[in-house]
Amino acid sequence: MAAKKKKKKKTNDDKETKKEEEEKTKIKRHKSTTLVRGTATFDNNKRVDFVTGFRKRKNTRRKKAATEFEKKLKEERREAKMNKRRTFREMLGLKGDDDDQEEEEEKKEEKKREEKAYASGVSVVIEGL
Repeated sequence: MAAKKKKKKKTNDDKETKKEEEEKTKIKRHKSTTLVRGTATFDNNKRVDFVTGFRKRKNTRRKKAATEFEKKLKEERREAKMNKRRTFREMLGLKGDDDDQEEEEEKKEEKKREEKAYASGVSVVIEGL
């Protein structure tokens, strides 16, 4: 005859030891302290402004970069002209203090005229500051 297997009854002690072993093998995680309890309210108009604002901010950055690039080009052209004038005067032997005076006058003229471009497409020129 076939031998019957005797089932061993599990006691509470065995269950407790298994739980303890499982707890030891589990990775312990800390509770987040950044959780904020409360209610969240959403305003659809603010959300739309935020989402559509990316394009607006990007366009303003592009315009600002373009104006700065134009200013740099203008400055480089001005310096190139001044260097050309200096070399021409040196070749003729007319080197003098006129170069410094001309540079100062050009800087004063630049300061007197100021351009501002706004996001709405309006550009304002202020002269005589």
